[in-house]
Amino acid sequence: MAGFLGTKEVLTKDRVKEIFRNKEYTYIEEKVNLLEVQNDSFLLKLSFLLEHKGQMISIEEKEPIVIAFKDFKVEDWGDGVRKVADIE
Repeated sequence: MAGFLGTKEVLTKDRVKEIFRNKEYTYIEEKVNLLEVQNDSFLLKLSFLLEHKGQMISIEEKEPIVIAFKDFKVEDWGDGVRKVADIE
């Protein structure tokens, strides 16, 4: 639709992937929510909020992701100033 500000881009999933891949956004917010800890796994939900040409685009996981705790690097940062040691 043409108007005072010009035509507004019609977005498709493929176009949003292209915007994301080519970093054509002016703002990005990345969010990871820890939903639950099950046995030796984390249940996570990822979401992104992008701004592209004045339009906000939300990208969110349909289903939570399960990641094993063993896949994470764990470090001891003591008082928070510098890393003290790796935790095995």
